[in-house]
Amino acid sequence: MINRIKELYNYFLKSYSYFHREEVCRGFPDIYNIEPTNYCPLECKMCPRGNMTRKIGNMSIDIFQKIIDQTSGYSKMIWLFHFGDSVFHPQLNQFVDYAKSKDIKTGISTNPTSLSDKIVTRIMSGDIDRITLSLDGINDNTYKYLRGNSVDYNLAEKNVSNLLKKKKIKGNGRPFIEISMIEMKNTEAEVKEFKNRWNIPGIDKIIIKQFKTWDGSDATIAKMARKSQLSDSYRSENSYPCMRPWFLLTILWNGKVVPCCYDYDGKYIIGDVHSQSLEEIWNCDRMIELRRQHIMNNFEDNPLCKNCKEKKGGPAGKYYPFDLSVLRKIGIRNIIGSIRRETR
Repeated sequence: MINRIKELYNYFLKSYSYFHREEVCRGFPDIYNIEPTNYCPLECKMCPRGNMTRKIGNMSIDIFQKIIDQTSGYSKMIWLFHFGDSVFHPQLNQFVDYAKSKDIKTGISTNPTSLSDKIVTRIMSGDIDRITLSLDGINDNTYKYLRGNSVDYNLAEKNVSNLLKKKKIKGNGRPFIEISMIEMKNTEAEVKEFKNRWNIPGIDKIIIKQFKTWDGSDATIAKMARKSQLSDSYRSENSYPCMRPWFLLTILWNGKVVPCCYDYDGKYIIGDVHSQSLEEIWNCDRMIELRRQHIMNNFEDNPLCKNCKEKKGGPAGKYYPFDLSVLRKIGIRNIIGSIRRETR
C-alpha cells in the first residue's frame, strides 16, 4: 500500500511537470525497460536492429541490482528487454528474482522460435510475471518474410505448445502469457485467423499491435506502415510534446541511459548508471535540453526525435490537476498505458 501511494504521488508530480511544460521534471523516472542483452538471432524486416552499430553484450547482475535498488517503489513493472532477446541472457532468472525481492514485476518479449525446451524449462523454473510471444502471421511464408529465413512457423507453434504445457504443470497460472501480431500491410488480411488460431487455453491475451516506425530514420521500415499511419491526421495527433521525456527511461545493457524505448542504437545518451544515480540523470543537462526541444517543437540537432512519427502527448494544462477537461480530452492514463505497452 505504501509503495502504491508513493507511485501515485510520483505519477502526479510528473504529470504536473508535463502539463505545465516544466523543463526540470518533478518526481522520479519510471524505468520502462532494462536491456539484459542486445543479442538477437533474428533479422526482422520491421525492426531497426539491423542498423545497430553498438557493441553486443550482456548486462551484469551488479549493475542490474544497482538500478533496481534505486527504482524500487517507483516502478511496479519493468520489461526486461529492449533490442535483444532476453531469454539468451544466462542470468535472466536472477534478474527476475532480484526485482521480485523489491516488489517489482517483470516481463519479457521473445520470439517463439527461440524457445527451445532447455530455455522454456529455465524460464518456467523462475518467477517471471509476463511473457509476450511475438508471432507474426499464420503461416511459414508470412513468418519467414517478416522474421527472416532462420525462423520456422511449425517449430514456433511446437515451442508455444511446450511452454503452455509447462505452465499448466506449474499450476499457479503464471506467467501471464500473451501472443502478439503486428498489423501492417503484409499481415492485415491474417488478423482474424490469427485471433481464432490462438484463442486457446493457456494464452491469456491476444494482442494485435499497431505497426511502429520507431524513430522514423529508416525509410524502408516506414513504408511497411499502414496508409492511415502516414496520413496528415495521424501526424497531427502527434504534434504535442511527447510525454516520454517526462515519465520514462530505458537502460541499455552497458548501463547507458536513453530517454525513449525507440532508441535502438543509443543515439541520445543522457547518462550512465555506473557513475550517476537515476535521480541525477533524470534532470541532467541533456534531459532538460530534450524537454525544451519538445516544448519548442525543434529537433534540428536531435538524431532521435527529428524524424519520429510516434510521439504521444497532450495539450498544456495551465490549471492541472484542476482542469478536468484536459484529462477527459486526452485520457492521460490511457496514453501512459499505451506507451508502456507499445513495444512488447
